[in-house]
Amino acid sequence: MKLQAAGRSRWLVYQKIVIVFIVFLIPLVVMNIWVNYKGLSFVKDEISESAVAGASFYSKQLDNELYFIRNQQLLFMNNRDLQKLSFVGGTVENYEEVQLIDQVKDSLLTLQSTSDYVVDTGVYIKSVGKMISMMNGVENTPNDTFRMISTLMETNPKPSFYRLGDRMLFIESENNSGIWSYIEISKGKLLAALNQIAALYQKSAVLLGEEKLGSILSTTKDTDVIPTMLSLVEEQSERNSNKPIIQKINGTSYFITHSHVSSLNLSLIMYVNQNELTSKLSQFNTWFFAIFVITIMVLLLYSFSIHFMIHKPLSKLTKAFQMIETDNLNLSIESKRKDEFHYLFNSFNRMAYRLKRSIEENYEQRIALQHSELKQLQSQINPHFLYNSFFNIYMMCKTGDSDTAAELSQKLGSYYQYITRSGSDEVPLFKEYRHSLDYCEIQCIRFSNRIRYEYAEMTHPVQSVLVPRLIIQPIVENVFEHAFEDGTMQGIVYLCVDYQEQGIRVTVEDNGNSLTDEKLEQLRTKLASSAEQKEKTGMSNVNIRLQLKYGAGSGVFVSRSQHGGLQVDLIINFTKET
Repeated sequence: MKLQAAGRSRWLVYQKIVIVFIVFLIPLVVMNIWVNYKGLSFVKDEISESAVAGASFYSKQLDNELYFIRNQQLLFMNNRDLQKLSFVGGTVENYEEVQLIDQVKDSLLTLQSTSDYVVDTGVYIKSVGKMISMMNGVENTPNDTFRMISTLMETNPKPSFYRLGDRMLFIESENNSGIWSYIEISKGKLLAALNQIAALYQKSAVLLGEEKLGSILSTTKDTDVIPTMLSLVEEQSERNSNKPIIQKINGTSYFITHSHVSSLNLSLIMYVNQNELTSKLSQFNTWFFAIFVITIMVLLLYSFSIHFMIHKPLSKLTKAFQMIETDNLNLSIESKRKDEFHYLFNSFNRMAYRLKRSIEENYEQRIALQHSELKQLQSQINPHFLYNSFFNIYMMCKTGDSDTAAELSQKLGSYYQYITRSGSDEVPLFKEYRHSLDYCEIQCIRFSNRIRYEYAEMTHPVQSVLVPRLIIQPIVENVFEHAFEDGTMQGIVYLCVDYQEQGIRVTVEDNGNSLTDEKLEQLRTKLASSAEQKEKTGMSNVNIRLQLKYGAGSGVFVSRSQHGGLQVDLIINFTKET
């Protein structure tokens, strides 16, 4: 029988492949867009931080320079020659007074040369009634400079700097106003410093000012935005925040950063047109949309190619497997392809042929394996158990305990009669259960001083159900061999049979104390790989037999008992019986 065409298909696999592709593609696209936007945000933040760092660097340089000038002025006020001239002026000879004045002038020269921002330095000495400056020399007072300084000093409270028109001065007094010192700062030099900061960006401007005083210096000609800038910075300062501000003023969005110039108690504000910071980054948005369109096109092309390359041949292969499910093994798939599906079709044809031949062989081998497992279990008769039992009978006879000896002999005979019989491989469940209880009684007679057992009677209708022989006793034997091997406690074995909807559960428990979590896990692993073991124990043998007979849902399962020892459950699932 030849299959020429796949026929109409539900496209389930095809749809799944496309859906999986979309599921994997969408997160990648979303992640790519997210990474790009994150990158844009990162670059934007870097540019912003660079602007903030540049402005902060220059403002700190300016602040440090002005602080240095103020410190030099304070040091000059404590100059020995100046102090001496202040105290002894007018009481010394003219020569000595002139000499002190010259020395004060030298100190003023040194003070003026400390910074390029200093235009003029001067000092008024009350005791000699003179004003000494680097610009005007030595003058008697009152003069214009004296009157200007005295007027400025009347300002209350005392400001951090004094301003008169376009002039900026630092003024200090000492010795109860017996000495006045002033330093005039070059406004041109300060403006040049602000222009240097503004040169960081093309569309930026810098101003030095404060909301109440207004703008002291500014590099911009657009003075309309200055009051708003000062107001925004004042609000930020009240909140103790130095974060940059993005604000739209007069239709233009500005990036505003500020820092405090403490030497002047003013704010240095740099503002940049935000378009300058982001214009070069905005072109990436176009690429984002282009990537999205390309992704949709790739998805369509991928779906179309998958339909012809995978969906059609896969549908043909699926139909062939559906026919095998109806036990129709007389079929083959014809293929003109030269790809991997050609190999799959040929492999399917060979598989169908071999499957037909191996079904009978596999069934026969499985039956033979079950017989082999049972024979192996029957051959695992422990000679030490037989020898010890006979020795126990001998000792009981020697001690005159004939009743117990007779009972042990009867139980031992029944035990060996059951395990050595060569009749049917299946017995009623109650007989298998009774055989396990006989084994327990034998062990309890032998070790009457430290071992006993408890069991629940079988009252439900499943007691007559046929089960494989020797599936419970090997489990009980394992308890006596391993759970109570140290002999240091009163051992108890618990047996019960529980009927469930899907089958039967036989439970064997003990109260031994030698089972560790590591041993329990090893036992679970051993049972899980029973089929691969070359040498099988009684418990693994039972596990394989139950799985062969009733399916993978059946078998031997171990856990920790509520009594402290090992709990072994034998699961017989009738719904999976083969």
